[in-house]
Parts: sequence; C-alpha cells; structure tokens
Amino acid sequence: MAKQTRRISSKLPTRKSVTTAPRSTQRIGRNEPCPCGSGKKYKDCHLRDGQEFLAKLAQEEDRRLMKEKRQELKEQGVPWHKRLFVR
Repeated sequence: MAKQTRRISSKLPTRKSVTTAPRSTQRIGRNEPCPCGSGKKYKDCHLRDGQEFLAKLAQEEDRRLMKEKRQELKEQGVPWHKRLFVR
C-alpha cells in the first residue's frame, strides 16, 4: 500500500504589524531641578530612586489627564459605560 501524504497549503498566515506606544517617562539631567517641586537639584533629591520615581510621576500625570478627560466627557453627556474605558 502506498502511504498517503497530507498537502500543506502554500499560503502562510500573515503576521499583523504591532505598534508600540512610546515611553511616557521623561529624561531629566542630574543638575536640572527635581520634578517633585522641592526646588533641589535632581541629583540631590530623587536621583537614587531613579526610573521608579520617574515612572511614578508619569503614572500620576496619566491618571490626572484621564480624570480630566472623563470629566469633560461627563459634562458632554456621554454615558458612564462609555467613559469607563476611555484612553
């Protein structure tokens, strides 16, 4: 008996292109004022905390912007379920 072979389609699935969002953390020089508002230089204030501190600042800024955007949508009369997942 002859062995039967399966035919594989010559078409390969196409990959979807993925775009990544740019990083939202800011770059701060050592001698620039600290973004926490203390008035000290960054190197004397939060340099030891490094990227964690900058990521925390960026996250707080994102939350503030989202809250403002949701408030604007609320004033425009957009229902709560459509405001919930707005980015």
